[in-house]
Amino acid sequence: MQNKRPTPPVRGGSAKKGAVKRRRKVRKEHPILRTFGYIVFTITAICVICAAVAGSYVYKFADEYVNGGKVIDLEMYKANQAQTSIIYAYDSNKQQVELLRLHGAENRVWIDYDDIPQDMIDAFRDLEDKRFEEHQGVDWTRTILGVAKSKFSQGGSTITQQLIKNLTGEDGRMASRKFYEILNALNVEKHYPKRTIMEFYLNTVYLGNGCYGIKTAAEVYFGKDVEDLNAAECAVIASITKAPATYDPLTEPEE
Repeated sequence: MQNKRPTPPVRGGSAKKGAVKRRRKVRKEHPILRTFGYIVFTITAICVICAAVAGSYVYKFADEYVNGGKVIDLEMYKANQAQTSIIYAYDSNKQQVELLRLHGAENRVWIDYDDIPQDMIDAFRDLEDKRFEEHQGVDWTRTILGVAKSKFSQGGSTITQQLIKNLTGEDGRMASRKFYEILNALNVEKHYPKRTIMEFYLNTVYLGNGCYGIKTAAEVYFGKDVEDLNAAECAVIASITKAPATYDPLTEPEE
């Protein structure tokens, strides 16, 4: 008769049972987590796809807008600008002299780029748009910083962008306005040289006391033709753009 060896006891039996229970518990929770993961993934995927489609549409629209035909015809705007009427007469020496000027709320006399002193061009460029000669209508660094600080109410407008506002009169604090202002500025620079843009800007900028443009400002504030202004006088006129009431040379000479 053979002696049967006793069956050795199973070690860790209770631990294995506990592990099995924990695994079963995890399996019960896993479908919920999996479903939640699917939902999050689906929503994220939908958002990414929508953003990509919207971005593609906006890019295509902007590209066609900027690189298409002229959106703003500067010559048409010039023809429609309110200009000051000048009446001339002849004196006793048969020399033509200015007799009278007639204008409404806007006192503007156009001056060609070649007649604008370099000091005036430098003053406005250095104060308003230091990289005017380098950018293509928009200074992206200033724009991004301006938008981040002001939530689209401002955006580091270039001289080209300011010209757009001067011509269209659109200065609302909305993202859509800023968007179209940028597109218009890029389009203008596709069709016009820098000197033309500067000429139009200096003839349309508001400089207080009903003066639109640098020519009438030079006459009102200094009693001179703009061609005769010195560097300091050009700087004074350029500074008016920051705050026409605060930097009015007639009422606030100290400022």
